[in-house]
Amino acid sequence: MGNFPERACAQNIQIQALPQTINYRENDLVIVCSIANPSQLNVVYSIQLQRNSSTTFETVVSVANGLTPPLLWTDTQLQGRGSATGNLDSPNSAQLRLTIDKNSVRCPTDFKTYMCKMTALFSNYSLVVADTSPITISYIVKPAVIELPRVRVLNELYDTPNRKFPVGTVITLTCQGEVGSDANKTIRWCTQKVNQISFIGLAQTSINSETSQSGCMFTRSSTITYNLTSQDTFTRFLCESGNTKTCETGTAKQYVNISIGKML
Repeated sequence: MGNFPERACAQNIQIQALPQTINYRENDLVIVCSIANPSQLNVVYSIQLQRNSSTTFETVVSVANGLTPPLLWTDTQLQGRGSATGNLDSPNSAQLRLTIDKNSVRCPTDFKTYMCKMTALFSNYSLVVADTSPITISYIVKPAVIELPRVRVLNELYDTPNRKFPVGTVITLTCQGEVGSDANKTIRWCTQKVNQISFIGLAQTSINSETSQSGCMFTRSSTITYNLTSQDTFTRFLCESGNTKTCETGTAKQYVNISIGKML
């Protein structure tokens, strides 16, 4: 081999994100580079954690023999928000770990593609350079903010502050708010009448606006049309996002109460 290092496959080094999918603002972002087959190696000289920047990968932090301290930050901005540990004591324990606290994770800045790179000495004393396949950090951003529903009598030009209407009145209700990191998510509508113990999803089809994006969060509005009947003596309307199958499970939700009677 002369003085040229061998290119090894990724079997000698591995990369892992913990957890595999990050709940933004709920989970720390942890990325670990470790040795996959330590018995094949005599010495590990260095481990680098890299992340993509435009068209190339740049080193974020590394651990190497001969450095004092052994950790070297290349991304000083990330150093101010994150922490790293690493050692090269033996192939069995060699590791580089990056941790970004959940309150310091930036979206989408930190949710990029990462890879690990290693320089080591094989048990046959040939020098080896190995890197992992890149992994992309997946994430979920849960909605937290949604506005109070706006009420309007059908075909009128402006919203109304009234919350009491004659039987037979057709109203529209509009909610605008965050729907999370998935642009396909919408706002759900549910109602609860006086004889119901819980909210029930509305059968009416909502009209959803296009989404707008800020950072990792998408926002949109949703409008429903509702015909007030004698059953709506006091009906609670709920608009929510970040929900599961059951009404009132959203991470962002707002209510409005509508009743029938003489308009105030």
